Amino acid sequence: MRSLKNLNIKKSIEQNKLVYSEGWFDKFDRIAIYMFFSWGFLTPFLVYFNHHRDYSKTGIEFYLLFIFSFFCAFTIYRKATEKKLTKIISKYNAEENKLLINEYCEKKGFEKYRNSGNVIIYNRHNYQSINPRDQTSRIFILNKNNIYLTMIKESHKFNLPVLFSQISLKKDIKNLCQ
Repeated sequence: MRSLKNLNIKKSIEQNKLVYSEGWFDKFDRIAIYMFFSWGFLTPFLVYFNHHRDYSKTGIEFYLLFIFSFFCAFTIYRKATEKKLTKIISKYNAEENKLLINEYCEKKGFEKYRNSGNVIIYNRHNYQSINPRDQTSRIFILNKNNIYLTMIKESHKFNLPVLFSQISLKKDIKNLCQ
């Protein structure tokens, strides 16, 4: 789990994003990912629009490069919005929401990391990774009948963003609380 040192719950809810003290590695990690994937986004355009290239020999490989470019752009977008909290309005109060979330996460096989006050954090190890420290954290902040959630990944090299699983988590929690 990435260090969420000095997590400010009140500011997080007001700003609709996780507010905590980031270490130097997290800042370096963000800059490195932006630079790497920005280069990945721009490279297909540089290759395709090269003025020395013979346009009569354009094959499908040039168009496949653009799929890679869109993937890089989506990764940059997800990294930029990684700490953004998704708000779900529930018909239940905070205690009932806490029970529902704990029950859901235990059913899915997530490991409880923190369950104190109005913050719930569940981790799950990334099975595609060879390093046992690589995991994805689901962070829930409860406030009255509102649930704020986000997902962040931790890896031993680069903390790549969660690309698609936050969509299914949001949908599942929304269905639980309706």
